[in-house]
Amino acid sequence: MQQDIVIFAPHQDDEILGGYAVIRQQPEHIYVVFLTNGDYEGADVARTRWQESCAALTHLGVPRDHILTLGYADTGMPRPVSFLWRLWHGEPGLLLASSVGAHTYHPADGEQEYHLKKWGAHAAYTREAVLADVRAVLEEIRPGAIYMTNEDDVHGDHAAAPLFVQAALAQIPDLQPAVYRYHVHDRDEERWPNRQGDRFDKPENLSAQQWEGRTCVPVQDPDDFRRTMELFVSQWRDAEYLLSFIKKEQVFFPKRED
Repeated sequence: MQQDIVIFAPHQDDEILGGYAVIRQQPEHIYVVFLTNGDYEGADVARTRWQESCAALTHLGVPRDHILTLGYADTGMPRPVSFLWRLWHGEPGLLLASSVGAHTYHPADGEQEYHLKKWGAHAAYTREAVLADVRAVLEEIRPGAIYMTNEDDVHGDHAAAPLFVQAALAQIPDLQPAVYRYHVHDRDEERWPNRQGDRFDKPENLSAQQWEGRTCVPVQDPDDFRRTMELFVSQWRDAEYLLSFIKKEQVFFPKRED
């Protein structure tokens, strides 16, 4: 029996940049979980980004009820200001407010984020709440595989997201999915994603062990990949960067061991 797959995405579009090929192979078994609302530029932009991701995932065949948002904040890319990074490394019980608020919400009007739908209340912006939500998602879906961002990503949310996922997995000892990491933001963004060529070059941030241990998933239809990326109109100011992720394959990495 085919097992379900969970793709954890810090922000809307990460799921496609990192997981397009996996989603396209078996969309009916894919669950996409957004940790934040991507609301760094405000709630209106968050609503647009949600709509764009839903359009992209629907285009790929992912069932609408397989698209979940935890509804936390996006406060910027550098680690000292990043929401998930500061929560993970902050004191227990630390409450972090953003320009949008201090509790979870769904970016689309009339819809409920995961915590509200499951427990009947919004969650405060705390590490404990994020961890509880990630654990609950995993316990409900019990995936056979997880795809998540990489601890070595320079975006603080991307680096912290896998720490929450791993901590949640440690609390569910009878769940042992295969775990794969995808890389989005590198220290050298001209090198990753490389602008020339149809295959990725090793990112500066990844170790030789990670690169040599990579898993490659072929992209069967690069034109469809591009059509999917073009649905992210709000992010198109970075079109050259986004389109550079369209290669003959996508690559996934093990955890750094050194």
